[in-house]
Amino acid sequence: MNTVNVSGKILNLTKTGNSNGTKVCLGTIGIYRQKDAQTGKAKYDNVQIIGYGKIADFLHEGDNVALTGNLNTYQKDVGLDYPITIIQINVTHVDNFSSQSKQDNSQDVTVSDSDLPF
Repeated sequence: MNTVNVSGKILNLTKTGNSNGTKVCLGTIGIYRQKDAQTGKAKYDNVQIIGYGKIADFLHEGDNVALTGNLNTYQKDVGLDYPITIIQINVTHVDNFSSQSKQDNSQDVTVSDSDLPF
């Protein structure tokens, strides 16, 4: 079963669409790891995220969220000796803990099969 649950802060969010008109959100989630023993500063892991359709409406930059999704990896050739591996979460569910976004999305939402990217 390929399911991942993470919580953190959404960073560097870009909202766009694909060739068939589906909404697409690309961004990063900063996931708290631990404090650095030497400096005492917090350390974070930054993982790329992507959300399609109605999910894109619930992703807002700066929000503290819990995300559920599928973990995807792929290789990308960037002109070096070896390709780099990209790790990305395909978001299927968003729990938003930021009060501002909850006020903006307080209406009921109905998702139909045509809203899904698959």
